[in-house]
Amino acid sequence: MALTADLKYELIKLRPSKGELRLAELSVILRFTASVHVINATMVLEAEFESSQLAGRVKSEIKELFGIESRVDILHASGVRKSSRHNLRVVKQADLLVRQTGLYYPTGKPVRGIHSRFVSDSVDVAASVWRGALLAQGSLTDPGRTASLEISCPSNEAASSLVGLAKRLGVAGAKSREVRGVHRVVIREGDDISKLLELVGAAGIQSRWDQLRAKREVRTTANRLAN
Repeated sequence: MALTADLKYELIKLRPSKGELRLAELSVILRFTASVHVINATMVLEAEFESSQLAGRVKSEIKELFGIESRVDILHASGVRKSSRHNLRVVKQADLLVRQTGLYYPTGKPVRGIHSRFVSDSVDVAASVWRGALLAQGSLTDPGRTASLEISCPSNEAASSLVGLAKRLGVAGAKSREVRGVHRVVIREGDDISKLLELVGAAGIQSRWDQLRAKREVRTTANRLAN
């Protein structure tokens, strides 16, 4: 979990300069964390985050990009909730927000995967989509036999879009699979993991992961020679 937490901390500190990159990142974060309800004929968007930093980042991006207000409340650990969560809620203009971020089509129909405007855009946008997915639902394990970079996705369509975008970025090893009803995108090849970390801007974690990987390879070689 330490690598995952440190990866997300590094990515949260990155601030894309272009509006299209900020929008792509925000859209995917909301797509992977948010739910939309209609309460008393009013659309409400809610998203839950593990960290206060990410919740605050999303709140500020919604305000800066669209001028829409939101609030963040703490859901304290209790019962089945093992740790505190941060719940972001948008009430006023939530209907506008879901259309502007590509969660819904202009017709009012929800988008099943990732909106085509981001899937068919530039390589920089593809990297921003992956950065948003990592922030929202990503995990990174230590190098080893079970090393992986993994994203839990809200739908098969979203997973397929991430795989396609990874290939555009030159990361051919991304695979989509369903595990216990959850659609996941998994990357296990060490070179692919390192390359993706570089492309999303996580230079610090990339360097650390590569060092851990090199140490393990040296240890594995030494053990093989000893036997």
